[in-house]
Amino acid sequence: MIYLDNAATTKPSKEALKSFNQVSETLFFNTASIHKGGRDAARLLEAARGQILNELGLGTHHLIFTSGATESNNIILRGMIERKLQFGKTVLVSELEHPSVVNVLEHYKDKINLQFIKTTPQGVIDLDDLKEKLNDECILVSVMALNNIIGSIQPIEEIGQILQSYKKVYFHVDATQAVGKVTLDYKNVDALTLSAHKFYGIKGAGALIVNDMNVIDPLLLGGGHEKDKRSGTVNLPAIVGMAKALRISNENLTQKNDRLEQFNNKVRTHFNDYNKMKIQDAQSPYFINLSFVGAKGEIVVNALSELGIYVSTTSACASKSNELNETLLAIGNKNDVIEGSIRISFSQNTTEEEVDALIKGLDTVYKQLGDILHEV
Repeated sequence: MIYLDNAATTKPSKEALKSFNQVSETLFFNTASIHKGGRDAARLLEAARGQILNELGLGTHHLIFTSGATESNNIILRGMIERKLQFGKTVLVSELEHPSVVNVLEHYKDKINLQFIKTTPQGVIDLDDLKEKLNDECILVSVMALNNIIGSIQPIEEIGQILQSYKKVYFHVDATQAVGKVTLDYKNVDALTLSAHKFYGIKGAGALIVNDMNVIDPLLLGGGHEKDKRSGTVNLPAIVGMAKALRISNENLTQKNDRLEQFNNKVRTHFNDYNKMKIQDAQSPYFINLSFVGAKGEIVVNALSELGIYVSTTSACASKSNELNETLLAIGNKNDVIEGSIRISFSQNTTEEEVDALIKGLDTVYKQLGDILHEV
């Protein structure tokens, strides 16, 4: 089996699993308990919290542990809209967002003035359009750091600088795909969300990072865990595994990315002259989005699966939707290109042998589809 659907979820690293098992066996106590075991567990929780913040260069921010980015996005977006509606109604969001952002904002469509920031053909938000849409009524801007379909990296630092002139605006960044892949400056971001399983951690652990704890309105009420912001017994083993996974992902990141860029270019070069295949522009080395024009992406995914190669169509959270992918639409692709698209996503552990097998598999499927395909 060759797994190339890492944007959906990664295989937990051996180090993260080891940490998870060790904590589960030796510090299984409730971090809210006042006995010695509980206090020891609480100290380990705080150490993991500090390590994650430092790895992201956000040592002065605050971190609330959650079940993942979807919960984190819901907590901060729902809470911020409810809190800020008295000051304005305009919410700006990129056209590239994950359903856990878009669906939350659309839930409030009768209360807010939701506007989408235009996208360049390269899959990056148009900063001029952002500036044009900003006004005194704007209360919230949400932009993902790294797109989950084509891997385009957004100008987070530049957006943060622009928003410094709009004191009413809260800046949220979904960094789910970026963490562990690219180093970005988040110092002017008000809220950052992430999931451990995207960077070789354990499923069920995530974080909401904010510059001001007072703005968080909890969705879950109960025993007052996580400073009264997210009640429920803390998943300490997965959290410790997350901290370990993040540290290891960030080690020698430049060298890892250079290696993946060579693999990425190898695939692109091989298929560059295939006139019935459309390859989206190179962005992050972890992503290749290509289309078998005239076919359905699901057919290609299933055909590759039969060869033991696992890829996806769009994001796993939207793969069963019949709607055309919003990212590929936003950058100007035609319907047949979008319908025939697949997403290949590498991991830091992807090997050249796996890439060679991928190329062979894609060639096989391309020939099998034959007359179904047509020129771009």
